[in-house]
Amino acid sequence: METRQARREFTVFGLDLERRMIPENAILRDFRIGPGHEGLAGSNPEVASFHYEGAVYFNMAREIVHRTAIVRAAWPCLK
Repeated sequence: METRQARREFTVFGLDLERRMIPENAILRDFRIGPGHEGLAGSNPEVASFHYEGAVYFNMAREIVHRTAIVRAAWPCLK
């Protein structure tokens, strides 16, 4: 899971399938590719999801990744 920042605006969908524009400089929290958030069906390695303004949004990862930059990356725990 990562925190990312939008470098330019882009379109996403909410869990209710309503379309929304994410503005430039928005902070995307709990960004994931593949295993999604509650409310998303299954795991699709081509779908990215994240939290923004208290809601979950998603779209194809290729539509989001190149329009955002990593602010903070989560590293796997080493045992």
